[in-house]
Amino acid sequence: MTRAYRFVYAAACRRQILRLPPALKPIVKRAIEQLAQNPHAGKRLERELAGYLSLRAKRYRVIYRVDESSRIVEIHYVGHRREIYEVFAEVILNRQRRPLGRTGN
Repeated sequence: MTRAYRFVYAAACRRQILRLPPALKPIVKRAIEQLAQNPHAGKRLERELAGYLSLRAKRYRVIYRVDESSRIVEIHYVGHRREIYEVFAEVILNRQRRPLGRTGN
């Protein structure tokens, strides 16, 4: 029997989910729960977001990554489709710019 994947949420993602409109929260939750059995259901992202996948939940998207060796789905970002890819790309770019050993302010 294949065991399901576990979920790990980024701290920013937890805050984003809490701020979603009440009617949208169960829709996003159901979409994420479906990833436990089929973690590759989302669309593969390209360019600076290569290695991540995007799952649709109405007009919102869930950006995540799958760690096959640990059977973990890392949920990184939840946001409106209009801006999520640009905002998350900027987050990744800022992580890369940060010098080693610095926790950031």
